[in-house]
Amino acid sequence: MFIEWVVIFLVGLILFWIIGWLTGDKTYGARDDERSELIKHKAIVGSWTFIFVVFIINIIFDIFNLRTGPLKDAPFGQPELFYLLVLIGSYIVFYIINRRRLSSNEK
Repeated sequence: MFIEWVVIFLVGLILFWIIGWLTGDKTYGARDDERSELIKHKAIVGSWTFIFVVFIINIIFDIFNLRTGPLKDAPFGQPELFYLLVLIGSYIVFYIINRRRLSSNEK
């Protein structure tokens, strides 16, 4: 029981730090300028929108039974980990895209 509470506490602290780093909000202790905050916020919105679209596509594939190919019957032991990796990967991609887009506007 004690280990569960320690894990919950540590995960909470790590998430608190990650949220501050991702958002750049001064409330969480990050010290970013407005441009950097805007880039991070746009990346967060883009990555959550992307994962939302992935969920909708999965639902539509399940409703119409459109699953084909090698992954049709592949059992994923932990789909949450897969979606978390997709979310993190999409955040990184959107962060790079928005950083390049906003840096080219200043020139």
